[in-house]
Amino acid sequence: MALQIGSALEEAGYRLFSRTGGILLAAFLALIVSLQALLNTILATTVTRMGYGEVTAAMPLTFDIPLTVAGAGIAVSSVVSLYLTIVSFRTFVAGARTSFPEGAFTRNVPLAMVNVLVGGLVYGLLVFIGSILLIIPGIFAYVVFIFMAPYIIAEDRNFIAALKTSYRLTEGDRIALFGLLFIVVVAAGLLGGVIGLLSPLVLSGPASQLPTIVLQPLLSLYSTAVIAVAFEQLRESGGRPPSAPSEDDTTMSAL
Repeated sequence: MALQIGSALEEAGYRLFSRTGGILLAAFLALIVSLQALLNTILATTVTRMGYGEVTAAMPLTFDIPLTVAGAGIAVSSVVSLYLTIVSFRTFVAGARTSFPEGAFTRNVPLAMVNVLVGGLVYGLLVFIGSILLIIPGIFAYVVFIFMAPYIIAEDRNFIAALKTSYRLTEGDRIALFGLLFIVVVAAGLLGGVIGLLSPLVLSGPASQLPTIVLQPLLSLYSTAVIAVAFEQLRESGGRPPSAPSEDDTTMSAL
């Protein structure tokens, strides 16, 4: 079975709005609220030191903590976010809706984090360089390497093997995959824009930020689920069962 756009969008919704998806959404929401409070704290402290205390008084979601503690909290939140991303991909790729798959929280987590982080930087650089070259190469890089993270997280590949295998996996389905990603990105952008525009009109004060804060992890997790489902569809169309390594791929033991 080649990539089925409608099926991928629908199945991603089923996987997100499930018991495991709900738990992940709650965890990401708590993380986003904490991270926003830490960022607001840094901004409020900085603005106050500049002599604009009245701005600080109107700013919601702040902690009464030193800047160094807030900075450390942001660093910890970034690590937690990466960890939750790993758990999310493993859960959505496995299609686990009632309970988390074995090893989702513990299997090769440090190596997966390192490979996702380094691979993400390489991926971002490839897309950036391609975007400088008349945009189209950047879009091409974004599409063909989109499955780097699922390969690292779900199949324990290193980022080099994951990039190469993602390139091969997308062959023959790149236009459909671009269409799928385009739909998700545009829909997320439109929904975020509408919510951001209407929230201050309907809600007042700190409550006006609540819809945006809730929407952010929801859209992020749905995007993760879409990529996971597309990844699963294309692996199955290639005649390879999940986690079956190809002949020339290396696992994360190589890095």
